[in-house]
Amino acid sequence: MRPDFLAIGHIPKDLTPDGFQLGGAVTYGAIAAKRLGLSPAVVTSVGPDVPNIKIAESLPDVPVHVVASAQTTTFVNTYVSGRRTQFLRAVAGPVSASDIPQKWMGAPLVMLGPLAQELDADLAGHFPESIVVASIQGWLRQWDQEGRVSPCHWTGNDVLPWVDAAILSMDDIGDETMLDGWKEMTPVLIFTRGAEGSDVHYEGAWHHVDPFPVAEVDPTGAGDVFAAAYIVRYRETHDVLLSARFASCAASFCVAHIGTEGIPYRAEVEARLAGADARRGRL
Repeated sequence: MRPDFLAIGHIPKDLTPDGFQLGGAVTYGAIAAKRLGLSPAVVTSVGPDVPNIKIAESLPDVPVHVVASAQTTTFVNTYVSGRRTQFLRAVAGPVSASDIPQKWMGAPLVMLGPLAQELDADLAGHFPESIVVASIQGWLRQWDQEGRVSPCHWTGNDVLPWVDAAILSMDDIGDETMLDGWKEMTPVLIFTRGAEGSDVHYEGAWHHVDPFPVAEVDPTGAGDVFAAAYIVRYRETHDVLLSARFASCAASFCVAHIGTEGIPYRAEVEARLAGADARRGRL
């Protein structure tokens, strides 16, 4: 069956002191879409060191098409005062349009979630009938011989004109002046600022979206939940700022828990939004 939501990108191993867990934009995005009531699917590339049963455990009841690779993308992430330092230990193979099952190409919602330059630059242009969001973090990364990840220069010319929204965080960019060029190439550009909320550019102006304050436990994946929740709600409302606020609320659940366990269900998001609206009405 054709999925409602198609996520494309590497599923990485995130190394921790207790072993590894599977994560990545597509994992967080697909789980978020499922908990918001959609039927997601994932296209990824992993190596033989990640058995199918491990993927199935991380993405229960989510169809996953795996492109074979000699190794799996592997990260080590550390956070100091809310800022992330990454090391890349291995990179899986690339993913192109020809790797996507034909029956999945017509998914109404598509999330591009590269982690390490793995998606072909022209991939975004293969979904003319879909609402496409790009979590562009993976196109903004370079790494040295030791694997230390740092921001790189990226024009966005091959991706941004083809997507309905592009999302990145303050951890993904070294020079914020690059936003000036990107915002002219895509209808919606969203720059998330962690506990400070997010800035949304559309129709020629920047708009601030307030955060939903919570006690932060693990910020990993919050931007990916934001991206998924944004296009889910945008498909329903076609309202950019309303969708961004819904996404900000969804992401607030994610940061309050470790890993994917905090990704919320729709009823939880709606209840938190209603509570915030009620408090605002009393002010």
